[in-house]
Amino acid sequence: MLTESAVVIDYRDGIAKVKCQSKTACGSCAAKNACGSAALSELTGEPGEHILIISTITPLKIGQQVEIGLQEQSLLFSAFLAYVIPLMTLLIGTFVATAIFSNELISAAFIFISTALSFLAVRFYAKKLNKKSAFEPILLRVLN
Repeated sequence: MLTESAVVIDYRDGIAKVKCQSKTACGSCAAKNACGSAALSELTGEPGEHILIISTITPLKIGQQVEIGLQEQSLLFSAFLAYVIPLMTLLIGTFVATAIFSNELISAAFIFISTALSFLAVRFYAKKLNKKSAFEPILLRVLN
């Protein structure tokens, strides 16, 4: 499980909104393989603040430090969806377009449209995955 410390920025009725801050040297230390900040930065493509919503039965206060966790499998599957599926669609679309169409402009349009549709499909499927508990971060403990 990937863990990261976060600060509670809002809490209402068992729903906490927490903020994780990537460090300036994020991804360059020896512990980056087990670091939640490095994983979040790789997943979103940008360092900085990450705001997450967590369900919890533990009452929290704004400004409190907490430790949150995310399953490695869900992060890897999300990365697979975001990167590998569109890339494979691009490659397969290129092979199909060159075999079917002789006009390069039509081939390029086919490749573009098929790749764009794969991104839309991934986005639609990712919204379904967000509702599953395995893809939600969990509160591990209150730090202070």
